[in-house]
Amino acid sequence: MGLKIIAAFLMSVAFGILHRIPTSLLGYAGTVGGAAWLVTALTREFGGSLIMANFAGSIAIGVAAEALARRLKKPATIFIIPGFIPLVPGGEAYTTMLYMVEGRYIDGVSMFMRTVLTAGAIAFGIFISSTIYRLFINYITERKAYHAEKN
Repeated sequence: MGLKIIAAFLMSVAFGILHRIPTSLLGYAGTVGGAAWLVTALTREFGGSLIMANFAGSIAIGVAAEALARRLKKPATIFIIPGFIPLVPGGEAYTTMLYMVEGRYIDGVSMFMRTVLTAGAIAFGIFISSTIYRLFINYITERKAYHAEKN
């Protein structure tokens, strides 16, 4: 599993280089990708489905990206985009096309639905976690401001 985490880290860093993320942030982006893959693998290890595992991994991406964005004062997308690359269902998309070309339409449609659901779980997980994180931080900030005014 350690080798796969390193591979996910390197994949995220390589994608960050491809999209010209500042060099000082590549390690952070790679860590988000490695952590997302780790959460995905652990969810699968403990009996979660592929879709649930990708959803859990994308929640990790959203939370980590928002936390790093606040800490480093950079946009969260710098960490989100390379972070979700290890979760992208590229193999499933390839298999979908292969089944369609071979004329195995029932298998192709089944794999297509799996691919779409996996991609949707990734997108929804990032959306939900980022939104909840921002609402939580805004609530904490407003609460501190309210109590500071009161005193």
